[in-house]
Amino acid sequence: MEEYSEKQLSILTVAERLFADQGFHGTSVRDIAQEADVNIAMISYYFGSKDKLLESIFKYRMRASQRFIQDLLVNDSLKPLDKIYAMIDRFLNKMLGEQNFQCIMSREQLNSEQSPVRDLIWELKREMLGLMQPIVTDAQEAGIFHKDVDIVMLMTSLFGTIHQIIPAQKLLRNDPEFQNLTEEEFKENLKQRVSIHLKKLFKAILTHEF
Repeated sequence: MEEYSEKQLSILTVAERLFADQGFHGTSVRDIAQEADVNIAMISYYFGSKDKLLESIFKYRMRASQRFIQDLLVNDSLKPLDKIYAMIDRFLNKMLGEQNFQCIMSREQLNSEQSPVRDLIWELKREMLGLMQPIVTDAQEAGIFHKDVDIVMLMTSLFGTIHQIIPAQKLLRNDPEFQNLTEEEFKENLKQRVSIHLKKLFKAILTHEF
């Protein structure tokens, strides 16, 4: 598994921000080099091309989630529903904390052209589905979860809800309920509300309990 140096991570972070702000095609390698305070040759040496740099951003961001789910799968100290709750909080924290990356991911999924990055996204989704499935099916066989569960739609509900919350933050921030909160208080309040909502939804679907 590839590990990145501090300089490589700095380049990845700058590129991620510029790709989110200006779009992939609206950002040049020169732009990234200037913002990261490196020369173009260094970016080419580390990553090869702008396309490969974007791929590296996706691989870097996805790696931690893959490890987390794999560890969660073999954690026998947690009940099935607690594993689902841990997964919800993990992705909620990750997606709200990496909004530049989520912006790029949303844009790439809407891109009509086939690309290695789109392949990475679908590969990740298939892997996440494959990792979540044993948690659900094992609990179904044990009589803990109901049999009539559409796991694909569960994952869609999880990611879709969080994806919709990200662009809605500015609108929610203007609600009188939130206007007296600091930015950190607002983010924490929002995170808790989404977490509670998703956990209630998943519990109702999986167990028919509220």
